[in-house]
Amino acid sequence: MFRKKRPEPTISRAEALRMVPMRNEAVAVTELPEGLVRLAYPLAVKPWFGRLADKVGLWDGSPMTKTVELDEMGTFVWRHIDGERSVRDIAEAFAETYQVQPRESELAVTAFIKTIGQRGIIGLK
Repeated sequence: MFRKKRPEPTISRAEALRMVPMRNEAVAVTELPEGLVRLAYPLAVKPWFGRLADKVGLWDGSPMTKTVELDEMGTFVWRHIDGERSVRDIAEAFAETYQVQPRESELAVTAFIKTIGQRGIIGLK
């Protein structure tokens, strides 16, 4: 009756910090006048929803997109995601720029990366 949640794979903190985030090439980036960034990314549509939306005439089959505007700190992290820098490298640059403790920086950067990763905006290698 109820589905069990799949256990999330666990990796060590050191392994997570060594991972290198990479941008999804399908994400459209718009530079805003305030120096911030707007990201438009494809929205994954569940097959059942697509069929239902199509039947009622709410969807033409074209890819759906969603946008998100990043604040100053999110924009900073986004600009450091280049496929070369590790999460640790980005967190160290963040700590230095915003004058926060290294542990606080790691937590903030990893939470942001996890959030945009779940939305399909980035991947990790």
